[in-house]
Amino acid sequence: MNKGILLYCFDTPTCKYHKILERCVRLIQKNLNLEITVVTNYETFKSIGNLGMINYKLIDNETNNKRGKEFWYNLDRHTAYDMSPYDKTILMDIDYFCFTNNLLNLLDIDEDFLIHDKIHDLTGKDVYNFRKKSIIPILWATVIVFEKTARVKRIFDFVKYVKQNYQHFINLYRIDYNNFRNDYAFSIAVNQVNGHTQQKFLPGKLPTLPAIAKVLEFKDNGLVFKYDDKINFIEDQDVHVLDKEIVNV
Repeated sequence: MNKGILLYCFDTPTCKYHKILERCVRLIQKNLNLEITVVTNYETFKSIGNLGMINYKLIDNETNNKRGKEFWYNLDRHTAYDMSPYDKTILMDIDYFCFTNNLLNLLDIDEDFLIHDKIHDLTGKDVYNFRKKSIIPILWATVIVFEKTARVKRIFDFVKYVKQNYQHFINLYRIDYNNFRNDYAFSIAVNQVNGHTQQKFLPGKLPTLPAIAKVLEFKDNGLVFKYDDKINFIEDQDVHVLDKEIVNV
């Protein structure tokens, strides 16, 4: 069984995401030593530095989604099943930085689809308590581990269906956010495809540094960040970083 990492990266008018990708890839190469496939568009591809042996798949991505005033090109994740060349894939956001080799352990779990159902806010403020934002518990699509099975294909196909009919589903599940979010799309898809069968989830909580924390320094083994007028650091721990100003650090 061949295994690898699948990443999506598209620069926007408000963020040079390729700079985040470059840091993400270097950590994967250092700590995981897995083959990497990057789905991107031609304009972003031209900006990416030399990262060595990387598989690139160029597409014309969808661009009609925003988060506030920020462009948010997140509408193509449903294609991951078809885009992945691997039997077992770690699909993850490029702003998830693996400062350890912990992700390798996820590949040994005998399940065809795994996603986080819990999140850990590293500021301790619990800013991701979204339980009152919808009537469906949210799943976190930052890291997904999947195999190519019929059930998994149905999940990704349903994510596409949710995207195409998002207004209907946010009304049905009373979701507070009108802009498309993969977290809710996968939550709905898993719920619909599994029916009454209990979904198994990724172990532990997704370690996340919210946008209210500002990254000051990016190191080989962690981050230095400022929050609430205090300087803190993360070392030897994987982390999802929401501060997009990290491109300038």
